[in-house]
Amino acid sequence: MIQGIGCDIAKVDRFKKGEAFLISFVKKNFTIQEINELEKRKKTQNEEFLSLAVATRFSAKEAVSKALGSGFSQGVSLKDIEIIHDDLGCPKVNLYNKAKERAVAITSNGNYQIHITISNEKEYVSTFAIIENI
Repeated sequence: MIQGIGCDIAKVDRFKKGEAFLISFVKKNFTIQEINELEKRKKTQNEEFLSLAVATRFSAKEAVSKALGSGFSQGVSLKDIEIIHDDLGCPKVNLYNKAKERAVAITSNGNYQIHITISNEKEYVSTFAIIENI
């Protein structure tokens, strides 16, 4: 049964404020695993890629926070929602701290699965998330 849905759209230009801004934003709001994924891919990409990658993760975190029904309130932070990718590049979500507590609270038995889809173009990123009680 669906317990929550969320969507978000982010303008990539919002994150084109230079590499120093992006590095600071990532360190403050992303998990170690997310940073490691970005570092691996950054070696073969340029700053344009980094702006798109940060906008993509930000949009995904926003959509998940909305699916939780809290947004970034009630102690839920950007770092509490982790967006990583499997070997095929499919996005996966891990929750920590207050975000995980919120997911447990909105599901009747604490067993949940988060489905997420991300679409991006040069200028915009769109994300849709569903929290399912399993």
